[in-house]
Amino acid sequence: MTAPTHIAFALACGKLGDASSLALALLAFGSLLPDIDHPQSTLGRLFLFVSVPLNQHFGHRRTVHGFAVWGGVALLGMVWSPALWLGLGALSHITIDLLNIAGVQALMPFSEKVCVLFKKKWRFSVGSKEELFFLVIFGAFVWVGYYISSVGGLRALIGIITGAPRIAQQQYIESGTQVGYFDGTLRFRDGRLEQGRWLVVGKEAGDGLAVWDERKKELIHVPAHAEFLRAYLLPTEHRWQTLSITGWARTKREAFFYDGKLWRYAPPGAIIFGWVIGRELEVETIEIASDRR
Repeated sequence: MTAPTHIAFALACGKLGDASSLALALLAFGSLLPDIDHPQSTLGRLFLFVSVPLNQHFGHRRTVHGFAVWGGVALLGMVWSPALWLGLGALSHITIDLLNIAGVQALMPFSEKVCVLFKKKWRFSVGSKEELFFLVIFGAFVWVGYYISSVGGLRALIGIITGAPRIAQQQYIESGTQVGYFDGTLRFRDGRLEQGRWLVVGKEAGDGLAVWDERKKELIHVPAHAEFLRAYLLPTEHRWQTLSITGWARTKREAFFYDGKLWRYAPPGAIIFGWVIGRELEVETIEIASDRR
C-alpha cells in the first residue's frame, strides 16, 4: 500500500479508539516504519543510509514486516509509552499489507510463509483504483472519529442520537461544576408531558437528580416528581461558584443548597447550609469554610 493509505488506516483505528493527538501522530509515523526496508518508500528516501542496507540484508516485506518485530516494539510501551503507539502503527501497516496481491511474510523471522487476508481475486495491487477506494473509506472513518471526539465520545454520540436520560446524567456528573441544561421531555407523576429545557442543579441520593424550571421558579426532583423520557445535555461555558458551609448562613443572592438528600432552592435572604452552588454567591454566616471557583 502507499503511504497515504497506511496513514489513513492507522488514524482511522486510532480515532475510533479515541486516541490522543500525540498518540495519533505516533500511530501515523509508526504506520510508515515497516517500509523503511524499501529505499523508494516515503521513509526509505529520507533515510537511505538505513533503508539501503536493510533492503540488501532482509529484502522488502520480510523480516522488517514481521508481526514479531513490531509486536516487540509495542511491548516496550510498558516502559516507554510512545513505543506502544509506534508499534501499533507498524502493526496496522502489516495488517493492511495483507491485502496486497503479493502478500507479506508477516511471520518472519519464524516462518517464510507468505500471509494474505483473502483469495487473490479479493486482493489488489499497490496504487490501484481498489486501493484508492479503501483510502477513501479509511478517510471517512477518520472523519467519523474526529466527529465522535468533537461531541464528547461514542457514548455522547449515542446520547445525542437516542436522547437516553442516563447518558445525559452521566455526562453531567463528569462535567463537574460546569453549568448545564437538560433539553428533552419530562413525564410528571400525574401523567402530564412537558417539553422544554431545565437547568441541572445536581445529583441527589441514589439515582436522583434535581432540575430547575427557570420560568416557573420550580425545583423538580427526578424521579420523585417526574422522569425524563429523553434528555440531551447542553453544557455552557460557565461554572457554578461553590461553598461548603459549616453551621448556618444567609444568602444575599439566589442559590441552591444540598441538605444531604435533596437539593433546595434558596431565594435572597433565605437560610442555607451544607453544600451551596450559585452563579454569584454572597452570604452572611457565623462559620463558613469556603471553596469558591
